[in-house]
Amino acid sequence: MSNQKIDVTVNGTELTIREGKAPEIHEPKNLIVNGVLDSPLRYLHKRLKAFPETECHIIVDREKLSIKLVCNERFHVDTVITGSLQLHPDFTKLGINNGEYLTAFELADKFKMNRSLFETQNAAMEIVSKLKNFKAKVAKEIEKTTNDRGSQRLLQDQVVNSNLPENFNLNVPLFKGMGKEIIEVEVNVNPNDLSCTLISPAANDLIQYHRDLAIDSQLDQIVELAPGIVIFEV
Repeated sequence: MSNQKIDVTVNGTELTIREGKAPEIHEPKNLIVNGVLDSPLRYLHKRLKAFPETECHIIVDREKLSIKLVCNERFHVDTVITGSLQLHPDFTKLGINNGEYLTAFELADKFKMNRSLFETQNAAMEIVSKLKNFKAKVAKEIEKTTNDRGSQRLLQDQVVNSNLPENFNLNVPLFKGMGKEIIEVEVNVNPNDLSCTLISPAANDLIQYHRDLAIDSQLDQIVELAPGIVIFEV
């Protein structure tokens, strides 16, 4: 006989005992959320009363462009809310400052397909034409020195002269959610195989500037909202 109901009274308290399969017991789960930079602040605005400030902390990793909020830090069930800045795809697709080397023809094709990222399409097609007709002259100067102790040293000075412009400008957003900026970009040529890579010290400076400005703004608001939360920089 299944699903029978038995009523039992113990010291005036009525207990109900049912036969059959009991509901499954589910353990609480960790809450792990990855969102935009202000996600930790938004979470605190709605859930701060659920967690004592002394059981929460913030981890800031500027290299990873992230702010991580950890709640229930002393318990086995964690709540971790991570907010991150994300570089814009229009900036990353060209491989600026990532050390990627391409042939002049490959770089020309990439520029041609992304000419909207230049200040003007004419500027884009001009550099595409120069890359398609890439010419370079490598000048080498070798100096060999010896001393009476048998030591030798070989010095090599190598210069690449090409028809490529020293620099050009792009009009691209650096981070998602931010507007476009004019950045100066240089084409570096590997003297060994004449492959090319793009570098931009200006873009690197701007990324660090906007990163620190955005992260510090979030931290100021978190401290104002919950001054008891400890903030760690890693």
